[in-house]
Amino acid sequence: MKRLIAIITTLITIIVVVVATLFIASQCVIPGICAAKTTFNATTILNKVQNLSSLTTTRYSFSTIVTVQSDMPSWLQTLYGQKQVLVAVGYINAGIDMSQAQIQNAETGDGFTLTLPAPTLQDCILDEGKTYIAALERGIFAPGNPTIDQETRRFAVQQLRQAAVDGNILAEAQTQAQVAVGDFLELVGVPNVQITFQPASPNTPLPESCV
Repeated sequence: MKRLIAIITTLITIIVVVVATLFIASQCVIPGICAAKTTFNATTILNKVQNLSSLTTTRYSFSTIVTVQSDMPSWLQTLYGQKQVLVAVGYINAGIDMSQAQIQNAETGDGFTLTLPAPTLQDCILDEGKTYIAALERGIFAPGNPTIDQETRRFAVQQLRQAAVDGNILAEAQTQAQVAVGDFLELVGVPNVQITFQPASPNTPLPESCV
């Protein structure tokens, strides 16, 4: 009988200790149990620092539908043709490179002339969040063309670029640049500044994103 009582007492003691430990842990009483926090580590890599002398003054946003398909008779399309329809949304930036600005007559004391370079296209970007493939058709025996999507997107960028040029984005960029630079010079207290622009060159290379 005494042995049975001793066993029961031991079991009760063990149960009490376990319950007490769980309760203390749940209440964050024991230091170090609840104080520990999840640690998040992130490494930020600076890939590119834009040239601060580049002044972007105008952005045009466009959307277009581009259809690319195999160049073959219609009766062969079902067997060997391939067709993709892309809805492309993007924007074109234009501005001037302030590092090419030139100052004349600054020594006279009667003001000076600030000659800015002609505006150029700076970026031609597809908005990947809004650009999508609306349709993709492939003939039964059509060979795979892994570059069709890339080619379609490049053609879409070219169309957006041309639409911006036809929409006089460069003229608008020049107007906005003159206003922005003039307002800045007035703000910093520089009087009597005449702003002119160099003539545009037809040989100005396009930025890589606009090719």
